[in-house]
Amino acid sequence: MREVRQGALLLLTAVAGAAVAACDLALGPDVSLAGLLLIGPLVAATRLEGACTAVVSFAALLLGVAVAGHEHTLARTDQLLSLTVLAAAAAYATWASDRQAALDNQLAGVAAAAQRAILRPTSFRVSGASVCARYRSAAPRAVIGGDLYAFADTPSGLRVLIGDVRGKGLEAVRLSAAAIGHFRDCAYTRSNLAEVAEEVDRRLIDDLGPEDFITAVIAEISPGRLRLVNCGHHPPLHLPAAGPPVLLTPSEPTTPIGLLPLPRVQEVELAPGDRLLLYTDGLAEARDPDGTMLDLAGLLPACSLPDLNDAIEAVLSTMCRHTHGAQDDDVALVLVELEPSMPRQHHTPTTPAVTRTSAEPPGGLADRAGCPSSSAAVSD
Repeated sequence: MREVRQGALLLLTAVAGAAVAACDLALGPDVSLAGLLLIGPLVAATRLEGACTAVVSFAALLLGVAVAGHEHTLARTDQLLSLTVLAAAAAYATWASDRQAALDNQLAGVAAAAQRAILRPTSFRVSGASVCARYRSAAPRAVIGGDLYAFADTPSGLRVLIGDVRGKGLEAVRLSAAAIGHFRDCAYTRSNLAEVAEEVDRRLIDDLGPEDFITAVIAEISPGRLRLVNCGHHPPLHLPAAGPPVLLTPSEPTTPIGLLPLPRVQEVELAPGDRLLLYTDGLAEARDPDGTMLDLAGLLPACSLPDLNDAIEAVLSTMCRHTHGAQDDDVALVLVELEPSMPRQHHTPTTPAVTRTSAEPPGGLADRAGCPSSSAAVSD
């Protein structure tokens, strides 16, 4: 897409330059429009890379010289002045384009380094659970996003945050770091999971702009019990050791952090060997070249691999195959497994891995929202 936009802009500057030259020739030697040829290089400097800007600038200068030569006005003082200004502007446009590209690359490198420091790949065992987390950025030239995850081993259980900051670049990374810091503090000082979300929202007021927000899921995992607060985020995927997978969609959705959420706690029973996949929209909205979104049901064989590290890498590989390697958004994944009492069985692609119900949402997964037999929204 970037190459298409650059090609279209190059074509536009060429057409504009040719039109200026044609008008100059039509008006005769008494009128000089060489100054209008500056438009191409200056526009290119703001939208194109240095090499493309240099091509546009050189072409504009050649057009000016060619028109002046055709009209035999090269020796005129005003024409020489116009061409000199054009040459100087072309040189400046090329320099400015190169400088801006260098600054963009530097900022992208800083943002990427900050993001890697915040979202380091991790695997650990704590509180009767194994945890594996991964972050994968989009294409190298893409702008860094605001995906985030964090963990806190508290007396109430393992608390997990996964979220996505609206926006891109260093500002998104800054907000991610702020959200993680506030979560880690609140996770240890608030016993109620809804209070954690409310306190994080309150503390982020000074950090968030008027249009900023963070979609997030805060989970608390303790023996036999999962508690969730969903603030406008994609629902986690519950993968029971025995039974069909379920999307844990909240019965009463709330707004993202930064938009005054009214979080309610959702409770789900867990058994040894159960797994929980938390993810950001880079996975949920991954598309193939035809625009078809990734079916989460297609992740089940990957998620059921016995080793947790192998499983989360297989999820990323499945996504990459679906998108043909054209990843448009960052992806953060957290995969949690309760300590199993026996080895987990691996689902092969030919094994029916989902249970279809009348309440099944798009994607082929059963939806547990508002189902009294398996989950309930409670005021913890």
